[in-house]
Amino acid sequence: MKKKKEEKKPRFNIDFYEFSFLVEACIPPRPIARAMFWDRVIDVYFFEMTENERQRLFEWINRNCYFQENVKKREEDCMWFYNRFNPDNQYIITSDFNGEIETNQCFLHKNRNEIEHYYIKKNVFVSEEFITKKEKHEFCETR
Repeated sequence: MKKKKEEKKPRFNIDFYEFSFLVEACIPPRPIARAMFWDRVIDVYFFEMTENERQRLFEWINRNCYFQENVKKREEDCMWFYNRFNPDNQYIITSDFNGEIETNQCFLHKNRNEIEHYYIKKNVFVSEEFITKKEKHEFCETR
């Protein structure tokens, strides 16, 4: 008799407000565990959120004076969040790499060398030479 394959359920189920408080508690610079969560917010949870949730989280974190100070200082990890979640900094980028066409929602970010790229995640950007189309992503969801 075959075992029925169980659906994976999320290990932790928290609502948007609990998630927002958790993100706020991890504003960099922080110890490694919080820093790793902060990176997951940028690279993973961003794609699991609705556009409305993204905008609300961006507004929520931007009200925090510690975050505001770090953005003014251009603290690297805070700038990653700011650029990833800023609704005015979202782009739909189409690229062609050896005939493989991809379209991704990206954000514009300057790296440590002050070179601007369209990033998909913190460690993944689309090289300018492969970009075939750039469009500003328009926020379309209502509260």
